[in-house]
Amino acid sequence: MSTGNALVIAAALSIAISQPAPAGERLTGTWLTEDGSTHVTFKSCGDMDCGQIVWLREPIDPETGKAWQDKLNPDASLRQQPLVGLTMITGLMENSPNTWTGTLYNPLDGKSYTGHFLMLSAAKLELKGCTLAGLICQTETWVRVK
Repeated sequence: MSTGNALVIAAALSIAISQPAPAGERLTGTWLTEDGSTHVTFKSCGDMDCGQIVWLREPIDPETGKAWQDKLNPDASLRQQPLVGLTMITGLMENSPNTWTGTLYNPLDGKSYTGHFLMLSAAKLELKGCTLAGLICQTETWVRVK
C-alpha cells in the first residue's frame, strides 16, 4: 500500500470516528472503560436502560484465585455475586439528545454515584460520575467495542 493510500484511509477513519452521534441515538452496545479494564453493555432494562459488566481484562481475583466478586457491596448478601454480569448502571434516562443520567454503582468502592453520559460520537462516550450533590466529579471517556 502506498503512503498516499494509507493517508487517505487514515483520514477517512478519523472523520468517521469523530462524527457526532445522530440526535436521538440510544445508548446501546458495548463500551470499553477508559482504563481498558472493563466492557460495559448498555441495554433496555424495562422502562429504562442499564449497563452491565460483560468482560474484565483481569477476570480472576489474585487473592482468591476465583472470579472477581462484588466484595465491597454495602449489602452483605450481595458480596458473593460475580462482577461479570453485574448491573452497575441503572435508571438511565435521556435528558436531551445524546445525554443521559442514571445511577452508577462502583464495585471498586461499593458506592453509588450520579452518572451523566454524553455521546461525543458514535464511537466515544463521556461519563461523568458525581457525588455530594455534584460537588465532586470524575470524568472519563469510553470507546465503543466493535
